[in-house]
Amino acid sequence: MNDLNNGLNRLKNITENRVESIRLLESALDKNKFLEYLSNYFDPVDLKSEVDFSSFQERLSENEFQQPHYQYHYPALWSTLDKANFTPQEAKNPIKWLSITYQAIENDIIHPHYLAFLDKSRDGKKNIHEALRLAQKGNDNKLFEVCRAILRRTFGNIKERRGNGVYQDIPFAIAWWKIYLAKEISKTTSLEEKDIIQFFFNYKDHYTHFILNMKGRLTIIADITIRNALMLYIINKKTTGTAFKKVMGKIGIESSWRSMGALNAEENKKIIESLVT
Repeated sequence: MNDLNNGLNRLKNITENRVESIRLLESALDKNKFLEYLSNYFDPVDLKSEVDFSSFQERLSENEFQQPHYQYHYPALWSTLDKANFTPQEAKNPIKWLSITYQAIENDIIHPHYLAFLDKSRDGKKNIHEALRLAQKGNDNKLFEVCRAILRRTFGNIKERRGNGVYQDIPFAIAWWKIYLAKEISKTTSLEEKDIIQFFFNYKDHYTHFILNMKGRLTIIADITIRNALMLYIINKKTTGTAFKKVMGKIGIESSWRSMGALNAEENKKIIESLVT
C-alpha cells in the first residue's frame, strides 16, 4: 500500500509539470499507452488487487461514462462492488477508485480519453487534441486544465481538490455514493431507495451541494436524523433550485441553538417545515 500511496502522491503533483502533463495527455489517446503510463507510478498487479472490478461488463459510451444511468448502470456497479465487499471507508480512498478506473480501461469498459471531459466541453478526445495544439504554441493553460480533469476522473484526489474528488469528480464514485446514501436513508424513513436515487440523478447540483455540506461546510447535515429529515422534506415537497440551498442554510442556523440531533427524523422534518413556511 505504501508503494501505491507514494505513486499516487507523485502522480497527483504533475498538474503543473509541463512535460508530464503532455505525456499524460498523449497517452490518454490510446488504451495501452495510458496503462503503460500509469505503470510508471504503480505496479499494475498491486493496483488491481485493491478492488475486484472484473465482473463489471457494461461497456459504456462516453456520455454513459460521464453520467451512468441510474436504471441501467447503477445496479451493475453496486452489485460488482458489493461482491467485492466494498465499504464506505474504501469509497473515500482514491487508490480504490484508481484501481477501478484502471480495470475499466483494461477491460474495455471505457476508453482513457473519456477521462478528459470538462464541464463546458464534454468531448475528451477533442479536449486533448486542443490542449496539445495550444501547448505547441506555448499556451499551457488548457494543457494543465485537461491534465487535472483526467486525474480528477481517474482517482479524484489531486492537490487542487483534496478529498472532495471522491464524492464529486469520479463518475463511478458519484454513482456509488448516490446509491449508498439512498440505501442508508431509505432504511429508516418512508422514502424509497429508487426515489432518492432518481432525485440525486435528476438534480446533480443538489447532490453536490448536499454531499459537500455533509463533508465540510455544514457537517450537521451528516447527522443521520437531520440528513433523513432533510431528504424527507425536499423529496416530498419537490424542493429544488435556490429553495434547496436556503433550506440547508436555515438548518445550519437552527441547529446552532437547538439540539436537532437528539430528535428523530419526523420531528426534525416538522422543524424544517416550520423554517420555510
